[in-house]
Amino acid sequence: MITILKPLFAISAIISLSTMSAVTETTGSEAQYSFTGTVEPMCKTSSGTNSVTGLNLSTTSQAQEIGTLDVWCNTGENATTTYSSANGGYLVADNAQNSKLAYTLNIGDTTGIDLQAGAYEHLNATAAGTGSSGETQATLLKITPQVNGLNEAGTYSDTITVTVSAN
Repeated sequence: MITILKPLFAISAIISLSTMSAVTETTGSEAQYSFTGTVEPMCKTSSGTNSVTGLNLSTTSQAQEIGTLDVWCNTGENATTTYSSANGGYLVADNAQNSKLAYTLNIGDTTGIDLQAGAYEHLNATAAGTGSSGETQATLLKITPQVNGLNEAGTYSDTITVTVSAN
């Protein structure tokens, strides 16, 4: 059995050496590798969850700050933001009637946005930071409750969800 293995090993070594020498003879002194990848356009917010208590819901209430939206994009452009209300554009009371109080939203200099009609898309208008340092640009968000002095007692609330996307 050992005598059979020796010739097989010798033939295998010859084939391997001739293969190696063939590769060595057909290649040059350099190799090239091409590769490609894509970083998709994206925007991010670092604003997280914000909570404001103590809104002024008196008859003299005016626009009131509910937070800032901090945005970064890798496109070098402003972001598109979409705003939606959990209560259809109303502050809803915790009372037995689930009373509603309309309000409007201000996004930076854009004022009087009514979320009762559904989600609002702020196209290519939300300031965004850029660059590899990840610095954001802030946009002030405010609401103006539409009070009339005849609103039912209760604690009123709503949640606005903002989705940030690249243009």
